[in-house]
Amino acid sequence: MSKWIAALLALSLIMPALASTDTGSEAGKFSVISYHDVVDLEQSPDTKVFPQTITRQLLVEHFNLFAELGFHPVSYQQIIDAREGRQPLPEKAVLLTFDDGYRSFYDIVYPLLKLYDYPAIAAVVGSWLDVPAGELVTYGETTLPRERFMSWSQLRELQQSSLVEIASHTYDLHKGLIGNPFGNLQPAATTSAWSPSGYESESEYVARIRNDMQMTRQRFEEELGKGPRIMVWPYGAYSNVALSLAREAGMSHTFSLLGHVNNVNDDPKEMGRFLIDQETSLETLEEILTDRIWERNVERIVHVDLDYVHDDDEAQQALNLDVLLDRVKKQGVSTVYLQAYADDDGDGVAEALYFPNRHMPMKADLFNRVAWQLKKRAGVNVYAWMPIMAFDLGEGYQYVEDGRHGHPNPDYYRRLSPYVEKNRVIVTEIYEDLGRMAKFDSLLFHDDGLLNDFEDASPDALQWYTREWNLPDSIAMIQQNEERMARWTRLKTQFLIDFTLELRDAADLYRQYDNERFLTARNMYAAVVLEPESEAWFAQNLEEFGKAYDYTSIMAMPYMEEASDADLWLKRLASEALRRVPAERLVFELQATDWRDQSQVPSETLAHWMQVIRSEGIENYGYYPDDFITGHPDIGVLRRNFSLANHLGEAR
Repeated sequence: MSKWIAALLALSLIMPALASTDTGSEAGKFSVISYHDVVDLEQSPDTKVFPQTITRQLLVEHFNLFAELGFHPVSYQQIIDAREGRQPLPEKAVLLTFDDGYRSFYDIVYPLLKLYDYPAIAAVVGSWLDVPAGELVTYGETTLPRERFMSWSQLRELQQSSLVEIASHTYDLHKGLIGNPFGNLQPAATTSAWSPSGYESESEYVARIRNDMQMTRQRFEEELGKGPRIMVWPYGAYSNVALSLAREAGMSHTFSLLGHVNNVNDDPKEMGRFLIDQETSLETLEEILTDRIWERNVERIVHVDLDYVHDDDEAQQALNLDVLLDRVKKQGVSTVYLQAYADDDGDGVAEALYFPNRHMPMKADLFNRVAWQLKKRAGVNVYAWMPIMAFDLGEGYQYVEDGRHGHPNPDYYRRLSPYVEKNRVIVTEIYEDLGRMAKFDSLLFHDDGLLNDFEDASPDALQWYTREWNLPDSIAMIQQNEERMARWTRLKTQFLIDFTLELRDAADLYRQYDNERFLTARNMYAAVVLEPESEAWFAQNLEEFGKAYDYTSIMAMPYMEEASDADLWLKRLASEALRRVPAERLVFELQATDWRDQSQVPSETLAHWMQVIRSEGIENYGYYPDDFITGHPDIGVLRRNFSLANHLGEAR
C-alpha cells in the first residue's frame, strides 16, 4: 500500500444546503471571490478576452456593492489571526483573489485596491514569470505575449504594500496533460500523464508534483525574499497527495473552486471560492456574499454499465460513447453511476477492471475516458461504481465462506473475505489506483457489501471473532445465543462500514478535487428497510448507513422483490425509509429490467413508479440499467417525472 495512505488527512464532506439562509454575515464566516483578468475595453478595445475575464467597470461595480452592503474585504492574515484567536473577523468578511498573474492586476486592480483600501491575493504562475520579455507564454492551447503578465519586479513592488499577498499558482502546473490513450487533456496537478510508452508511475507523479512545489518556493525566495504560504490550485484541481506536497514546501493554506462560504475554524488546506465572470450579475454576487446560493440538492441518476460501452472495435466503441453522452445530456439528470469494473457474465463480480491497476487484468483503459467525457460534455457528476469485496482474483485467495457449507455460497456474490489482511490491502490498493488513474467525483459502493447470518466462516474470520470481538470461533456457537447473535450482526455491519470508509480514503488520496465534493453512496437491499430482522441476513443497517454515507441508495425494485402490488410496496418502502433517514440522504434506485424473465420494464411503468415515490416524499432517485444502445427506457416518456429541468420548473 502506498506510503501516502499514512499521510492522508480526509477532507471534510459538507452536504449541499437544503435551504437558503443568510449566514454570510455571521462572525467567523467569509466568502472568497475568484477573479482573473480585468480589461478596460474603452482604453484597449482590441484586448483578447478569455473566459472569466471581466471589465474594469464591472469590478468597480463589485467594489461599490461591497461597500453598499456593508461587506469588509479582509487580508488573509486577518483570517489567520481570527483562526488563532488574536482578532475576530469583522462581520460580512470577504476575501478577494486574482488568479494567473495578469498584468492587469498591476495596472488596473492594484490602483483600485488602494483607492478602496481593499486587500487582495494575487496568485502567479512561476514558469510564466520566468519567460523572457518579448517572448510568448503558452496559455492553454494558445500563446500570449509575455507582457500580458506581471514581472518579478512588479511583484516586488506589490509585495511592499500591506494590501497585496503574493500566492503561488504552481510553478508549471497551469496546463493540461494527456491523461489517457484517447488524448483527453486533464489538469497537470492531478493527472498521471500518459504517453505512447505508458503511464507516469506513482513515484514519477509524486516526484513531478514535489519538484514543482519546491521550484515555486525556490523562485519566490530568489525573487521576493520569501516563499509563498498560499497555494491556489489551477482549475481548482488538486488531490490529497498534492496537498501534502504543498504543505511540505511551506504552502499549508490552499484554495479550491468549491463554491461555499468558509468559516475561520475550517481546515485551511481547503477553502472554497466562488468563480466570477462577466456574466455574474450583481444579484448573484449578493447571493454569494450572503450565502444564499441555492445548490442543486436533488439527485436524478442514470446507472450505466460500462460493459455496454466497451467494444473490441474501437470505432463502434466511440459510437457507443457518443450515443451515451447525447442521451445523458438530453435526460437532464445530475448524476451517472458508472461501472468501473468488467462483469461479462453478469454475476456482479469483478473479473477485470476498466482502469490500470496493480492487481487485476485491465479489460480496457476506458473508465477515465468515459467519466471525463460525461463530466465535460454531458455536465453530470460521475460516481465510480465499485465492488467492496466481489473481486475474482482466482485461486490462492480466501473468499467468504458460508458456515452451512464450508465453502462460498453459490447463491451470493463470490466475495474476498474482508477479515484477511492480504485481501484488504489488495482491495485498498485497487481503490487507490482508481483514484490516481481516473477523474471522477464520488463513489458508489456495490451491493456485494453483505454478510449473511452464516458468514463469514473462513478461518481468518473465525479467528477475528475471537481475537477482536471476544466471540466464539464457531458460527453454530454464536447462533446458539440470541444476544451474542445480535452483537455479532452489529459488529459485522460496522466492520463493513469501516472498511468502505477506508476504501473511500484510499480512492480520495489521488482523486482530483475540482468543483464538486467527494461524496459516497452505498447500495442497500430493500428488505433491510422493510424487515428489521433482516440486518442479520445482510449485515446492513439503514440508520448506520445514513450516518456513514452521504447517500444510501436503496434498491427499490418491486419485481426483484416479488412484490404482489408494486405501488403499495414502493409506498411502504418510502414511508419506512423516510421515517428513519432524512430524505436528502436517501436515493431510490428503480429497475428498468425485470430479471425474472430478462424483459424490459415498460417506460410508462418506470415513469409511474417515479411519480409514486415522489408523491411519497422521495426526491432523489434513478434507475438501473440504462440501455442506451436500444434506447430503453424511453427518455421522452420519463422526462416529466425524471428530468431536473422539469423539477426546477415546478419549483419556480
